[in-house]
Amino acid sequence: MRAGTVLDGRYRLIEPIGAGGFGQVWKAHDPKVDRQVAVKVLTVDGGADLDRQVARFAREAAVAGGLSHPRIVIVHDFGSAMYDGRHHAYLVMQLLPGKSLSTVLEAGRLPLPKAMYTAACVADALEAAHEAGLTHRDIKPSNIIVRSTGEAAVVDFGITKGSDARHDITTTGVLIGTPAYMAPEALSGTFDHRSDMYSLGCVLYEMVTGRRPFTGTSWRLVNQHLTEDPAPLRTLRPDAPAELERFTSHLLAKDPAQRPASGQVWAALKEINDRHFGATPPSRGKDLAHDIDVTPAEATHGAVIPLRITAHKPCPACATRTDEKAARSCTTCEGGGRLDPGAAHLQGPHPRGHPRRPEGTAPRARRPRQARRCARRHVRHRAHHRLISLGASGPLARSEPSHKG
Repeated sequence: MRAGTVLDGRYRLIEPIGAGGFGQVWKAHDPKVDRQVAVKVLTVDGGADLDRQVARFAREAAVAGGLSHPRIVIVHDFGSAMYDGRHHAYLVMQLLPGKSLSTVLEAGRLPLPKAMYTAACVADALEAAHEAGLTHRDIKPSNIIVRSTGEAAVVDFGITKGSDARHDITTTGVLIGTPAYMAPEALSGTFDHRSDMYSLGCVLYEMVTGRRPFTGTSWRLVNQHLTEDPAPLRTLRPDAPAELERFTSHLLAKDPAQRPASGQVWAALKEINDRHFGATPPSRGKDLAHDIDVTPAEATHGAVIPLRITAHKPCPACATRTDEKAARSCTTCEGGGRLDPGAAHLQGPHPRGHPRRPEGTAPRARRPRQARRCARRHVRHRAHHRLISLGASGPLARSEPSHKG
């Protein structure tokens, strides 16, 4: 066909926008409703072949129209027309501004966030189909349209398997689907929604690594899908998160029962993306230095001392005093020279290991500072630790402050 051709006296072809073994996809104009559409045109030999293709297009129109999902391309019309002495079956679809994923992948593998989002969009469309009792059976890059906005949509529901046998146009003994993306069980003619998840795993693997999980002749592909595992994803894309590698492996599990459901894919990929590529990276608390006092016995025997996850600050009551005796008699910090913000609400032993002084009583007498320092050096019972706070949500932040094990 060529530009300017009018199908059935209605759809005027403008320019080709895609091609494959099935035929061509044209950008066209529908004057009846004055809109631009996409028209998939297949060349057939006539007779039974024409009837089969028209039946397939009729099924796709019924299935896709019944789903009515924003990530499933809308089908407007179907039919057959004679051109240049040959019969052509055609399908009129929603025209999306974008390219097929197969065309996008010709430039190489995708950025990881884009690959995960595209797979999540496909899974969202498949969830709608699966909830309606339908299995797509031919998820592959050429059946995924990547829009200019970054959204992805699924096309070609013509070989969908459903519970209504009246619309099942599968021919006995004919392999339905594309071997490079077919699930192991599908190779024997057994399909369900989990087969779509395997195909999606193949597509995700290709988007991340730039190559299909399995390659070769059709019979070689069959054997690989049945018995072999693909190369680990991170050997081909080292910067991919380990969680993404594990999730892709689950999608490509030989046992259908081990694959995630379509409804789980979006949340799983979003979590991986947010963790590694989110706009706001995880934050950490400030670094805190802590001093704790231990007894000579604890220091000698190497006892484990839980550390107080609190920050100290100078005592505002005595920090400016030059008289050391007056500073030691400070009732605000009890002669310590600094405050523990978390100590005011704590019960139990004093953070320095001494009993708390009852309110209204005088502070205890302290040994001279030089004597205290000598004693500490002699028995080696002063420990200094630097910790990294894990933030409010970290396990250390939830620990109960304590000074003894």
